[in-house]
Amino acid sequence: MYFEKYLAAEPYAEELTQGQWDALISFLFNLGIGNYKRSTLRKRILEDVNHNDIPNQFSRWNKADGKVLPGLVRRREWEAQMYEWE
Repeated sequence: MYFEKYLAAEPYAEELTQGQWDALISFLFNLGIGNYKRSTLRKRILEDVNHNDIPNQFSRWNKADGKVLPGLVRRREWEAQMYEWE
């Protein structure tokens, strides 16, 4: 509920498709609101919810302790796909 409330208060919330909403909730749950607020992903979404760089921005968040984790690679790919799903 916490992440949904945060996302619903974002200035672009009304423009999001269901896929975009779901992808962002997953991302917020996994990375936290603080990381999201500082991310280039959010910056791109603020520019345009359909900015062509958004899928690339998901993929940047694939590391833990500086190491690329296959599970995070898969999760970010899924989120990027969900974000583009209509």
